Amino acid sequence: MQRVPADASWVVLVLGVLCQISIAQTTLNPDISVIPRFVMETNDGEELAAGRRRFSRPDFAFQELEMAISSYLNPFARADVVLTLPGPDIGAGKLGLEELYATVVRGLPLDLNIRFGKYRVEYGKLNIVHPHAWPFVTQPGSQERFFGDEGLNDLGISASLLLPTGDVYTKLTVDVLRGSSIGETTGIEDTSGSKPLYANSARLTSFFPLSDESDLEVGASAYTGIHDPYHRDRFWYGNIDFKYKYRPSGYTSLTVQGEMLFNTRKARQDKELNQFVDENGNPERRSINTAGLYLYSDYQFLKTYSIGARYDWSQSPYSKDDRLQAVAVFLGYYPVEETLGMRLQYQYTRTEVQGVSQAVNMIALQAVFSLGPHKAHQF
Repeated sequence: MQRVPADASWVVLVLGVLCQISIAQTTLNPDISVIPRFVMETNDGEELAAGRRRFSRPDFAFQELEMAISSYLNPFARADVVLTLPGPDIGAGKLGLEELYATVVRGLPLDLNIRFGKYRVEYGKLNIVHPHAWPFVTQPGSQERFFGDEGLNDLGISASLLLPTGDVYTKLTVDVLRGSSIGETTGIEDTSGSKPLYANSARLTSFFPLSDESDLEVGASAYTGIHDPYHRDRFWYGNIDFKYKYRPSGYTSLTVQGEMLFNTRKARQDKELNQFVDENGNPERRSINTAGLYLYSDYQFLKTYSIGARYDWSQSPYSKDDRLQAVAVFLGYYPVEETLGMRLQYQYTRTEVQGVSQAVNMIALQAVFSLGPHKAHQF
């Protein structure tokens, strides 16, 4: 009999208790869901330094377990909690808090909605979507480079309201954030213990019904904060996005979605604390303007199958000379709707840094399932 590691025993206990609770849920108990992700991956880039290009032995790994807890607190507000157990070592991992927030959904003047706590910032279209709900396996390169692996996720307060735009659904969202997640992702980590630096975000989105079978959503977002806490240097992100969906029947649909991000910042050093110098070797403060984008299409057919493709292009937050391009093709199979999903993806990624380029091919097979009302994917 295999012994459960001591560090993971309390996690197993919590999961067991929550599973028992979910069985006996009533209207007074919150909805509790567990969604794990597993992946088998191989690529041909691990031995490039030795001058060999060959695919590695496929590695089956645990990616992440997500536990979602949600419920209405009263007729006016609801609360959401998302706990995550990261991979790849399922025994040594520690359950962490990804989101914890409350939302006032009704009762305020002008039908204003207020959210406060720790949450995924409503910036762009993909940032608020959890990875298990993506139609593909890997995160788009521009999102990873400018937002980090976990996306824009911070402590803060958000206010949103619907604008009086007639038949067009238009929503404005404004956030005041602590700014603590910037140093962990796309900025320089603050080890000085200084006061919160704060960040601000805003998003305007409009939804256009084109016909009985198709819709178009367009949005624009802005985000600003301090990326260098030692010199108080600021960055600005601007973002435009769209999502088109055509659904002629419950068995067939086509989704086309894309985002483009613009980054501008003043900087004296990069994320690795390498100082910027001029041609004479003197320290200088640079103005950096870079960008990134992704575009994908996903076609669902026979209700349980999907096929799609994605294109990524991105520079880095601190350099135009650090570039990435990627092309991915992915297949999806969902034999039991919204409770089980499998995705197969091939991706070609080419990076170029200071004129030196490298290309890697990757093949990944992902399995996702959902236990509880929180679903494993969105059809």
